[in-house]
Amino acid sequence: MNRVPSSPLENTIIALIGFAGTGKYTIGRELCERTGARLIHNHLINNPIFAVVNADGVTPLPSGVWDRVREIRATVYQAIRELSPPEMSFVITTELRESNPLDHLAFQNLAELAAARQSRFVPIRLICGVDELCRRVADPERIAMLKSISPELARKKSLEDEVLNVPHPNLRTLDVTKRTASGSVDAILDEISAIKTVSHEAFTAGGLSVAGD
Repeated sequence: MNRVPSSPLENTIIALIGFAGTGKYTIGRELCERTGARLIHNHLINNPIFAVVNADGVTPLPSGVWDRVREIRATVYQAIRELSPPEMSFVITTELRESNPLDHLAFQNLAELAAARQSRFVPIRLICGVDELCRRVADPERIAMLKSISPELARKKSLEDEVLNVPHPNLRTLDVTKRTASGSVDAILDEISAIKTVSHEAFTAGGLSVAGD
């Protein structure tokens, strides 16, 4: 049975940023069920390309895959910007790494999308202990969505890199190692409520405040 949204987000874009296996999709799905937001998860965008290169979650992908994925992502963002109702909120999941300059640009693209829609932008870094991350990424249910299922890759990534961490006033970091999806959603909604309160207080005090700040 579908839940009645209990916490409308009022034109908000939430970006769930984390490594494969963190639980972005599961958390994003429940977050949307509880708020009425639309889920734009990374495999919705990735899999049209992954399917035609026979991705199996283990074999390295061809080098040109991510160029094609970025084209699809740009088209989806354009549709959100130009066609989506202004009151609609979105939960967007993505894996962005601190070491990759293109991932920094991808974050900027998200921030610009929110600004173009005059949306509140709330980026959430989801981090997870390496042993738990390796356990989660090996879940065989991930195969059906063409997700990475390599614990070795997950461990290497965690030890050599970190989830993108850039300055933004609404950026929050949530350790999901020992949290359920529902507990993670509770924590995210609490953070959004706090951000909305601060924005409202700044506005009522006569300061300049916009939805995306």
